[in-house]
This record gives sequence, structure tokens and C-alpha cells, in this order.
Amino acid sequence: MSVLDAFLSTWSNAKATFGEGSPLTGDRYDGSSQLRQLQGNLEAAAPGSRWTGAAADAYGTANADHGKVLGQLAGLDQRLGAQIDQSSQVVATGRNDLDAVRKWVVDAAAAVPNGANREQTLMPIVSRGLSQVTDIVSKSNEDLVQIGATISALGSEYAALGDQKVNISGGFDHE
Repeated sequence: MSVLDAFLSTWSNAKATFGEGSPLTGDRYDGSSQLRQLQGNLEAAAPGSRWTGAAADAYGTANADHGKVLGQLAGLDQRLGAQIDQSSQVVATGRNDLDAVRKWVVDAAAAVPNGANREQTLMPIVSRGLSQVTDIVSKSNEDLVQIGATISALGSEYAALGDQKVNISGGFDHE
């Protein structure tokens, strides 16, 4: 196996770590517009001046609390969608950067004449290409780990909203 073949094999394995096809965007995870619409519907259903008394107050408090939770869920959905968009961008950038490195190495190798010293002449080209491949994979991994940590933290925020219990007199008890 030539040094160029070894590079291409390593490059191919690195490229495979980025998967195939278009990365998903965060749109499918961002239900914030529907949640904000529901929040608006709840706000419109507030008791107002037409209904008064203890029951109206309890209903109004519970209604407002539900609306607040819907707003918080909408915010979380937007943040989740943004993180998924960011991870998709990391994948797309990594793929593009790897393709650029491969092109540079292959083009540079094509300029090296055949002969007894070809492999030795290719070594610095391949070495630089491998270094760049390593940097691209490492940077992408670091970015994706950070995005994953942010998404995990969002999961805790979603869970905290789900841990609330509605009390009978209206409003939420937070556990």
C-alpha cells in the first residue's frame, strides 16, 4: 500500500464518522410556535372581569401557570432546535473540510512525478493531510460534545417542568 493509499483509507474512515445524507435540522424538534399559540389561547381564556370569585381566581391562577409552562416549553424547544441546527452545521463543516483536505492531498500528489523517490516525496504531503484530518475530527468532536452537554442540560430543564403538580386550589406545587 502506498502512502497515498494509506492516507485515502484513513480519510475514508474519518469521513465515515460524519455519516451520510443531509444532517437533520432542528425544525422537527422546535414546536415553539404551536406552544406559543397554545399559550396565547390560554391567556385569551383568562376569567377577566366577567367571572369573579374564588373559583375564578383559582382558575385564573392555574390558567396563568399553565400558560407560563407553555411559554417555558416553547423557549426550551427553540433552544433545542438551535442546538440541533448547530450540530448539523458541525457535521456539514466537518464533511466539507475533509473533502477540501482530500482534494489538496490528491492534487498535490498528482504533481509529484513517478519515480524511485515518489513515496518519499509524498510523505510530507500525506503527513500534512493526516494532521489536518486529525484536527478536523478532533475539533468536530469537541464541538459535538459541547452541544451534547447543552442538550443534556436542556433535558434537565424539560424534566423540571414536568415535575410540577397542579394543586386543587389553583397554581403549581414545585417538587
